[in-house]
Amino acid sequence: MPCRGGSSDFYWQGEASVIAAIVDIVSSRNVDAHERRRLDKELRALLKETIEGFKENCIATPSLTQGDSIELLVNSWQPIVFLFHRLLMEDVEFRVGLGTGDVIIQKENADECDGQAFWNAREALDGIKRTKYMNRSAAFRIDETSPNDERMAVTSSVLLYTSLLGMSTVQLHHCYYYIWEKKRISEIAKATRTSKGNVSKTLSKTPCYLLERVMTFLDH
Repeated sequence: MPCRGGSSDFYWQGEASVIAAIVDIVSSRNVDAHERRRLDKELRALLKETIEGFKENCIATPSLTQGDSIELLVNSWQPIVFLFHRLLMEDVEFRVGLGTGDVIIQKENADECDGQAFWNAREALDGIKRTKYMNRSAAFRIDETSPNDERMAVTSSVLLYTSLLGMSTVQLHHCYYYIWEKKRISEIAKATRTSKGNVSKTLSKTPCYLLERVMTFLDH
């Protein structure tokens, strides 16, 4: 739980899960000004979705810094995996580092916070950048003092993200409606303007049904 420090800062230690995520937007590299503005607008819309859907899980407001990086400070795997899913749906290439540990909550935005969780997330992300011979897009660094629920939240985030990586854009869209919006096959067909048969066939070729069951289990 948060406790008062000697200044106006708040220190978040132990007792409650806290996970920092630093998402490096690779897609923002080497694009012209017009495309950069479009991507910036798209990313801000995705962050708004994340905040509105998981407000109770956001310890600080998710931040987009200079269009190149997203920072999250959350108490659960849900907003992390939701954002991953949405980024993949929009074909946004990214790398992410996840970290746990104590944090200093200085202001309401995640990029204005500091502490071990962010240092670990940054170190995990830097490790991906240094590893040129492996095609990795996610890494994590768990503080040795982190409780089991933090460890579970981080590893769940990475495993669920890995399950999403192998899906096509169409599969990601159908799976999004099924998992996050809890739509039935007929509702997904209507939303995507296709037949129920196509939706059923698409979902059957993915681990979507299993993912939904796993997420429901983790949520409880």
